[in-house]
Amino acid sequence: MDAEVIEKQKEYIKKVYEINKNKNLKYYILTMGCKLNENDSEKLIGMVEEMGYKESNDLNDADLYLINTCCVRENAEEKVFGKLR
Repeated sequence: MDAEVIEKQKEYIKKVYEINKNKNLKYYILTMGCKLNENDSEKLIGMVEEMGYKESNDLNDADLYLINTCCVRENAEEKVFGKLR
C-alpha cells in the first residue's frame, strides 16, 4: 500500500479517536468465509480499537457492527443476507 494512503488512514483514525474518546463505544464483528477474511478482520479490529471502540460479545450491545465476508464463496454471502433479514 502507498505510504501516503497509510498516512491518511492513520490521520483519520486519530481524528475518530478524538471524537470517540470517553464515549465507551463498542463494536461487534462477524467474520465469514475464508482464512483471508479472518486476517482482514484482525486488521479491522486493530483499526477500530485505535479509534476508541471496545469489543462487545453481544451484537445488540454494539454501536458498530462489522460484517466481513467473502463474495467469492457464495455460501458465506448467503449467510450474510440471512443475518440481515
